[in-house]
Amino acid sequence: MFQTENAVHSFIETFANLDFSGAPTYCILLIIATVICLEGIQIYKMILYGAAFIFGFRYTHDLLWARIPNDEILLMIEVAAGLALAVLAWKIYLAGVGMLAFQMARDVSKDYFDGPHAVIVCLVFSIVIAFLAIKLNRMVIVVLTAVVGGFAAVNFFVDLIAVFPVDLSGFPAASSIVWLFAKVFMSAAGVGIQDVRE
Repeated sequence: MFQTENAVHSFIETFANLDFSGAPTYCILLIIATVICLEGIQIYKMILYGAAFIFGFRYTHDLLWARIPNDEILLMIEVAAGLALAVLAWKIYLAGVGMLAFQMARDVSKDYFDGPHAVIVCLVFSIVIAFLAIKLNRMVIVVLTAVVGGFAAVNFFVDLIAVFPVDLSGFPAASSIVWLFAKVFMSAAGVGIQDVRE
């Protein structure tokens, strides 16, 4: 019974504090990101709902983690916010596209600039992408899922190198420009495989 309580508490703490690390987790996330990159147009609705849930969960965590020390309450609020935005994305398609675009822009730009200006730039970017999706729906979804999946796959691969049980120190450092080329190549491959044509 005591071990079960510890396991449940550990599970809640991990999810409430977004502590997803370790080789098995990175392998699973790498596979998911690769599927999104290469097959995004086939599963784009699931991607949008998932992205909206992550958007609500993640930014609720960023706003509240220091204010709510109780992990159970924090997790409930994060899940509620994620579900609310997932329902919003289900009801309003362009809201889902905008949330996915915002997260992509935020993750790409955080290494280069931060602060309120970065949030405004990412918000404007997401609105422009959502409006483009009205006229060029397939093209926007293909490019967006390929770039999101491609960048995430390379990021998870780099994270995996750092925790892999075998010595992989021969790979370039995480800050190397080689990884930027890998992200661009993976994204281009995803666009080519998915095909932007109707």
